[in-house]
Amino acid sequence: MKEHIKDNLMNFFIIVTLVNIVIFACGMILMPEQQLTYTAFLVPIIDGLLGIIPGLVMYSKRELTVRQMLIREVIQLLSIEAIILFFTFGFSGSLNIKYLLVVATSVAVVYVMVNVIRYFLDIRSAKKLTDELKAFQSTHGS
Repeated sequence: MKEHIKDNLMNFFIIVTLVNIVIFACGMILMPEQQLTYTAFLVPIIDGLLGIIPGLVMYSKRELTVRQMLIREVIQLLSIEAIILFFTFGFSGSLNIKYLLVVATSVAVVYVMVNVIRYFLDIRSAKKLTDELKAFQSTHGS
């Protein structure tokens, strides 16, 4: 469980960083004249917190098959999409489809990028652990 919380904390910081980049890129493309207020700094933090909720809820101690893992990833992405879109647009009567599509696409891109970054971090950790194990085996004669 401790490792799961650590993983979600790492995901939070990756999400916050990527959301900042997405807000910058989308803002420069869609609304370059728009001025941001200090409250805009809270958006990535809130999105980061909302983005890890499904990961916290869908925790499982047992090993999942590849199929179960893929289904979990799809459910997690759809859950994050629903949460972020609800908190972004709520029940507003006037829904701008263009911005809804931009936000939904951005959420999906951030989700994929978080998984790609985590994959490379996991590879790096596995390599380090393998190297340490080889060094241990060579010094302890096996």
